[in-house]
Amino acid sequence: MRPVLALMLSLALAGPALAETLRDPATGLAITAPAGTVATAAPPLPPGPIRAVFDIRRPGETETGCRLSTVEAPANAFLTQEELNQRSAAPDYQQAMAAQLAQAYDLLVLDIVTHAGITGLGVVGDLRRAPGDSGPNLRSLLIFLDTPLQRVMLICVADEATFDARLPEFEAILAGVGLP
Repeated sequence: MRPVLALMLSLALAGPALAETLRDPATGLAITAPAGTVATAAPPLPPGPIRAVFDIRRPGETETGCRLSTVEAPANAFLTQEELNQRSAAPDYQQAMAAQLAQAYDLLVLDIVTHAGITGLGVVGDLRRAPGDSGPNLRSLLIFLDTPLQRVMLICVADEATFDARLPEFEAILAGVGLP
């Protein structure tokens, strides 16, 4: 396992520090924001299948930080959690996910992540900028966790230059994710 995701796994298993937990009653998704960050409920972006959204950021941040959301996944209802875990670990599934993500990201890492008994994918990639875009170089950590009810996504973004220094913060956010 790659060192970045291995560290994430060890921190996720350690559990969150005591703090206020936000929970979406419709989906059961919850987040306990780690020290130094604030979690807020955000409205889903219509139209679309996104059902619950939380932003987890340092105070004053607007463009970086993390977004935790759920997406309807009706096809998952026909699979058990064990089958979904096996699918996430399958090379062909990982290649299909990589092909989709490569349309928007230059992928650097794709590996398996386990959180709360769910096997998912962890991806690190640099967001591709449009030609002529002089904005910041952003790097993202994307975590995809599939359950029979929904897909849970955690997307954390930082400037490329500070991404590695922010990984422990992003890992602590993952540790605070409560799955339905």
